[in-house]
Amino acid sequence: MIISVTSLKGGVGKSTITQNLAVCFAQSGYKVCIADADTNQSALRWSSLRDETLPPIPAFGTPEKTLSANIKQLAKDYEIVLIDGTPTLDKITSKIIVLADLLLIPILPSGLDIWATEQFLQRYEDAQIEKENPIPARFILNRYKPNTNMSKEVKEVLQETSIQVCESTLKDRTAYAEAVIKGLGVYEYKDEKAKTEFVQLYNEIFSIVKSL
Repeated sequence: MIISVTSLKGGVGKSTITQNLAVCFAQSGYKVCIADADTNQSALRWSSLRDETLPPIPAFGTPEKTLSANIKQLAKDYEIVLIDGTPTLDKITSKIIVLADLLLIPILPSGLDIWATEQFLQRYEDAQIEKENPIPARFILNRYKPNTNMSKEVKEVLQETSIQVCESTLKDRTAYAEAVIKGLGVYEYKDEKAKTEFVQLYNEIFSIVKSL
């Protein structure tokens, strides 16, 4: 199973969501790895910080030239391959979408993210034509503030697109940043609210994975 986590905008939480999903899959007994296609290679650094007593989550750099071949090989060796995408309009984003068995698109509740999403939707439609098959996809609302008008409006706009929005949302919690610099996911960290919140998202993603 190849799960791509990507968007066309930086700072939306792609790496954080990728790493935390990897932890949840690993803690559930799955053999999981991360293919780090992001230019800052944060997943590689995060993986190297994990304590050896924790479930292993190796991360691999994936140059654009060999991306497809590398991902296909990893998919033979691991049950779950999570691609940490890069925020760009370059061809690599299309490759990351085409490779996906499931596509996850983090988005912040802001007008700038909606504008970027309009471009992403076109790239997504083109990728499905190239693949000649539908690509299951979900938006993930990150740093979501349910009581603000902007959050409500962004969610309503997303619900009118061709991609479904995850019921589970993630709030703006310092636990995510604190866990990352320790090589952890919030499932392994001390903040129970963050853990509960992310497990809800994981369970929703897991149910989609099992249905594919």
